Amino acid sequence: MITLKTIQSHTWKVISFAAVVLFFYGFFIEPQRIEVIKWSRQVGLGGITLNIVQLSDLHISEIGQTEHKTLEQLKLLKPNIILLSGDVIDHRDSLPALNSFLSDLPPSIKIAILGNWEHWSGVDLKALAATYEKNDVTLLVNQCISFSNTGLRLSVAGFDDYTAGQPDVDRTFRQCGKEDQIIIAEHSPGLFDENPRTTLKKIAFSMAGHTHGGQFAIGNNALITPPGSGRFVAGWYQTEWGDLYVSKGIGTSVIPLRIGARPEITIFELK
Repeated sequence: MITLKTIQSHTWKVISFAAVVLFFYGFFIEPQRIEVIKWSRQVGLGGITLNIVQLSDLHISEIGQTEHKTLEQLKLLKPNIILLSGDVIDHRDSLPALNSFLSDLPPSIKIAILGNWEHWSGVDLKALAATYEKNDVTLLVNQCISFSNTGLRLSVAGFDDYTAGQPDVDRTFRQCGKEDQIIIAEHSPGLFDENPRTTLKKIAFSMAGHTHGGQFAIGNNALITPPGSGRFVAGWYQTEWGDLYVSKGIGTSVIPLRIGARPEITIFELK
């Protein structure tokens, strides 16, 4: 005879099994399922097509499976520009691994900004900057790089991190090309919840990371996002600064788990 106790026992066994499967998937499978997400944007490049890849939240501590997969994808994508949008490392001892990763990037223009973990990790920021410079990566900390000398009316404005640093919008914009379309790179998207408090120039769009898509999410409904995320989780948003794209990033932070928030490499085809 089937009793209520038997049904309850069976139910708990099913729930327990499902939980084990879910967390096995979250710890060992989804974090390795890197997807390439492609977007096309008209930004007025006068008939020129430019591909920019955004790599966010790598959290490199060693060159493991995730890093190898990322490098393999980059070599297939052959981007014109690779933009590392913060939290590339999160530990002061990670510079050798970072150097190894950067040295294996495919030929391209390479740009990086700081995230909260570059500030919090205790890494020597001068040594970090030297590692980037050694590998032909331009580190932007409240700085702007213009490509107008190549015939492109395009600048990339890299702010310091909103969560742990001191972003200086006016100082950064003053360095951009006067007639350029500007792509804003900022690690923590919470900045874009604020009023710009300045006269915005020609903003093509902005990109950020930091949220990891929540790491545990159903659609864009994340269980939790880190401080500095604002209202943002992942994907495109309308803000007072214009269009913003928030990447789910590649690595994990605190807990090495992803469920419903697959790691991503984002490529923007600009025209």
